[in-house]
Amino acid sequence: MAILTPHEAKARAIEATGFDDFGAPGFEEGLERSLDAFNRLPLKPEALEAAMAKIVHDLSNRLRIEQWYKDHPETEDEVIEGPVLVCGLPRTGTTATVGMMATDPRYRFLRMWEATNPVPPPRLEDEATDPRAEAARKVARDMASMQSQHIMDPDGPEEDLVMLAPLDMHSYHGAYPMPDDYIEWWASSDFTTTYAYHRRVLKLLQSHRPPHLWLIKAPVHLFKLEAFAGEYPDAKYVWTHRDPADVIPSVSSLQYTLAEQRCVEGSQDKRAFGSKFLEFWADGMERALKARQAIGEGRFIDVWNRDVVADPIGTFEGLYDSLGFEMTLQVRAGLADYNRRNARGAHGEHRYTAEEYGLDKGDIRSAFRTYVERFNL
Repeated sequence: MAILTPHEAKARAIEATGFDDFGAPGFEEGLERSLDAFNRLPLKPEALEAAMAKIVHDLSNRLRIEQWYKDHPETEDEVIEGPVLVCGLPRTGTTATVGMMATDPRYRFLRMWEATNPVPPPRLEDEATDPRAEAARKVARDMASMQSQHIMDPDGPEEDLVMLAPLDMHSYHGAYPMPDDYIEWWASSDFTTTYAYHRRVLKLLQSHRPPHLWLIKAPVHLFKLEAFAGEYPDAKYVWTHRDPADVIPSVSSLQYTLAEQRCVEGSQDKRAFGSKFLEFWADGMERALKARQAIGEGRFIDVWNRDVVADPIGTFEGLYDSLGFEMTLQVRAGLADYNRRNARGAHGEHRYTAEEYGLDKGDIRSAFRTYVERFNL
């Protein structure tokens, strides 16, 4: 399959949906840059086809969302509560933290299947038989071999920014080894319109499916916390921490695995992945620390991965106290069940070494010196 032009991608979305209103402008540059970047990657034919199909699918979802708002203008009146954002470097326990918090029925979180196909918005009474949910469960079963690297639960909380930023064509495209110039553009781009559209989607999704207190998470939010705070002034932040010397090799290994699956054999270099993601996440952390200062320390609650591993219940008691929530018996039972199902090694072992990726733990800690010293890592 050949690379699509922006016009062709939009035309295919219009043909697929029968709608032609993409809503607010601002997504066009991201569309152009994404297509240009994919054109320069050494992708296998099936991977290029999947990337083009995903972009058309995202544009189609945008068209369906705009049409839903036209047909149901009362959706504009929906009020988002919170949200509570779980942020932190990848591999610091963000997935476990949000997974345990999501056992609390007071939270509304984003599921894979509703993020992939948000229209029509889900209804609580129909979720058990919703074909979108079963399709997502099949995807999770097909990707079971990846569970040792990243827990995937189609009915559990999914990374909101990974799923929703593509609707505004501001995707990081984390499953692909994007060119450096694309990553630099993404990291420095203004996410004001992206978070405005993020809110638009959450309002739609909660319109027939309470509660309205959103619990969301994605490590890439670290790059954009000030823009997030501008859109969600009542948000609270749960920031997970772990020694970056343990984080970066793990991230590099996961990203290399994804890239190797999608790219022509022999085109990827492990050592290049190590240096690339060390630089990328060190930049993200620097941006996040500055944003935290601007937003205000009182909005942030810190959770250390070592504490979650050693004493999950006690750690979450402290977290709930900071959030002003009661730790109910139901929540305690949910936490215990989550820990039982996702105990270390339950999904297999993720094996890698820092040296494989040209990484030295001392150099990693040096790149994150301010962060390491501030949070006693």
